[in-house]
Amino acid sequence: MNPPPVLRRATPADAAVALAWTPGDDDLRRWAGPSTRCPATPESLWADINNADATPFALESPEHGLVGFGQVRFREQTYGHLARIIVSPHHRGLGLGRLLCTTLMREALKLHPAITGYSLYVFPDNPNAIALYRSLGFVDRGMHPTYYCMLMEAPLSA
Repeated sequence: MNPPPVLRRATPADAAVALAWTPGDDDLRRWAGPSTRCPATPESLWADINNADATPFALESPEHGLVGFGQVRFREQTYGHLARIIVSPHHRGLGLGRLLCTTLMREALKLHPAITGYSLYVFPDNPNAIALYRSLGFVDRGMHPTYYCMLMEAPLSA
């Protein structure tokens, strides 16, 4: 039996791999955010997403290498905000999205002990992600006022 994937701090090389999972500019902006420069290079992507308020993480499988990527932010001095969650297209449907989210939630609490809950944004036309987040205890909190994405929040007990 192979050991499970583990979460670790991401590197620029990890971001470059994740960039390859989003080949089009629209896909990239949906994953990395509307302010991401396109077309992106590994260097520009890392510069755009690696900042003081966001900690990037990589989900690494001993057998398959990088299988997931995500970030934790501190939002409104209240939420451990999960961002830029993505699983390798070759490894979707295997429960890695759930593993990535739950480990990011644990890291959020370690990084920001004062949080009282979790939050994330998701596009409303992404039913698989929405179903996953709901199964983890996230509930819809409405649409973002500027971008076409939905805010979801979960209690700390999620």
